Amino acid sequence: MTEAEVYVDEFNVHLEFQAAWRKLYNAFLGAGAKDTLAAQLEKTIQNLRYSGPKRGFNFTTYVERHKDAYQNMLTLAKKTDYVVYDPSTRVRHFLNGITDPSLVQAKLSL
Repeated sequence: MTEAEVYVDEFNVHLEFQAAWRKLYNAFLGAGAKDTLAAQLEKTIQNLRYSGPKRGFNFTTYVERHKDAYQNMLTLAKKTDYVVYDPSTRVRHFLNGITDPSLVQAKLSL
C-alpha cells in the first residue's frame, strides 16, 4: 500500500472521488504539508556536517547542500506563510556544521 492509498483507503474512490481527492490534497499540499516540508528543510540544514573531504563529499558539496535547502526555504516562504531563517541563523547553522579541524581558524575569523 502506498502512502497515498493510506489516505484514501476509507473512501469508495469511484463514488466519493471528490472527498478522496480533498483528503489527498490536504495531506500532501495543505497546511500540514507545509509544516512537514519546513521541518525537513530545517532538519537538513541543522544536521549537515563537514568534517573534511570524503568520497564524493567535499566542502563545495557542503555549501551546495546548504544553498539548496535555503533556496527551498525561500520557495516555501513565497508560496506560504513560512518564515525563512534570518541571515545570522543561516550563518550560525552553516558554521556549526563545519567540524573539520583544518578549518577552525577560518571559522574563528568570521
